[in-house]
Amino acid sequence: MTKSHLLVDLDGTLLGLDIDRFLPVYLQQLATFVGEAVRLPDFSTRLMTAVATMVSSRGDRTTNEEAFYATFRAGLTSETSDACDRAFMTFYRDIFPTLRQHTRPVPGARSFVAAARRLGLHLILATSPVFPRFVIEERLGWAKIAPSDFDGITSFETCRHNKPDPLFYEEILRHFEIAPEAALMIGNDLRDDGAATQAGIDFAFVDGHYARRKNRAGNPVWSGSMLALARAIEGGDAPFVG
Repeated sequence: MTKSHLLVDLDGTLLGLDIDRFLPVYLQQLATFVGEAVRLPDFSTRLMTAVATMVSSRGDRTTNEEAFYATFRAGLTSETSDACDRAFMTFYRDIFPTLRQHTRPVPGARSFVAAARRLGLHLILATSPVFPRFVIEERLGWAKIAPSDFDGITSFETCRHNKPDPLFYEEILRHFEIAPEAALMIGNDLRDDGAATQAGIDFAFVDGHYARRKNRAGNPVWSGSMLALARAIEGGDAPFVG
């Protein structure tokens, strides 16, 4: 069956970013900036505990945002919580954009998005929803891709599950009223993105410099570079796009 809905990963797929190198730099800068701004001695521990709670499989129906802040703010006064919120916003406004230097464009990414839009395909940015929406849009800007190119973007304000939990993909299908057989997940991680197959969604593996091949979760129906995928869609040669 041809696919009318394309779910697309961000980091390592549309944006050249080595997540194993990026995350430590990002978290260290965040911890240093916010920790010093609010003078909270246990900030780093509190931050990592909140992140762990957010990405874990939870039995409740809270959003990732709610799960993060419930853990992070536990035991804090309202004054300290407010100070942390202001420091977070300042960090993302002034410091986070400098991390762009650790990324690079992915050849074919912009052409792929443009070709998919010309064909009238439904595009959803199915990125790991552990960041606020505006931070995800900032990273899209690093890839020189507009948020408006997507019909939906996963973020921690709205999502209740995370990769590689199949419930993350089921949540997308349910929210956008998509039949799994009409969808294709496109990503560079055989585990996190390949887990879409457990929700009945076919998976296209973006191979190359940023490919993550550990712990395969599903067999891809297509494999190749993002540039090859863009050319296949532009030329009408992608077997899964009608």
